[in-house]
Amino acid sequence: MKHLLLLLWVFSCGVVGAEVPGWHPSGDLDWKQTFSDEFDAPTLDETRWFPGYRLGRMEYYKKIGFPNEHGRAWQPQPPMAHYVLQDGVLKLRVDKDLPKRDKPETLTVSCLTTAIYRYNEATRNFDDEVKFSQKYGWFEIRCKMPNCGSGRYTAFWLHQVGAKNQEYTPEGVRRSSAGALEIDIFEWLGGSPKENLFNVHFTPNGHFRFPLDFDATKEYHVWAMHWEEGKLTWYLDGKPIYTYQGQTPPGPMYLLVAMFQAASWTGPLDTSIPYPVDFEIDYIRVWNRK
Repeated sequence: MKHLLLLLWVFSCGVVGAEVPGWHPSGDLDWKQTFSDEFDAPTLDETRWFPGYRLGRMEYYKKIGFPNEHGRAWQPQPPMAHYVLQDGVLKLRVDKDLPKRDKPETLTVSCLTTAIYRYNEATRNFDDEVKFSQKYGWFEIRCKMPNCGSGRYTAFWLHQVGAKNQEYTPEGVRRSSAGALEIDIFEWLGGSPKENLFNVHFTPNGHFRFPLDFDATKEYHVWAMHWEEGKLTWYLDGKPIYTYQGQTPPGPMYLLVAMFQAASWTGPLDTSIPYPVDFEIDYIRVWNRK
């Protein structure tokens, strides 16, 4: 089904070259696909993914001597992903006892990422392990949101490569609006299911809420973002829905996709929602200009 959808999109584009209504990089000879996971294999492709949430971040905070309450709250350290691959769909799952944690309601996350960093005792520096990263291009996911209630959310986002390109400098100072470090292709809150959030951290005017006129938990939808120098355009099911113009990150970024249980800014945890809670992903694809 997913391959048929791609072919139909290619044929519908028609025009090769300039971006026009209905344009998609799969139908443009000036573009090439640089990353794809259709999740058709029986096991996770670990040549593409690390199954954990921002692995190396806690070690980084420990080394700079700056405790971070947000990071410390995740259990265990580091929090490893719980997921199921079934019928060509990746289900990032939060269950009653997995990911392993003290209590069912404890903060947790099931996340896949394409880059991590590890502390090297010999050099006393952090070494990057990057399976995929890219500057500029088209980033796309086809997914169905979970019926998860308040206190849980899903996200698909980009983050700059490198331990020192984090929210906090090596001196332990939280970065201000001086530089873009993270781009959210979306953050979808279970407590506000009729809208989606787009963000460019940490920049002025880098936050936007998009109202939805459909139930994102009922069907699959395609979310995409086109990153150009000084410009980001978000797409929903092939149609542009919002454009940001301003500062964008100066270097390559890696992919992250996650199902969070995090009762805080997302609202109190809805304990009436039965486990498991699944964020269903049909595919993730990336293109860039040749």
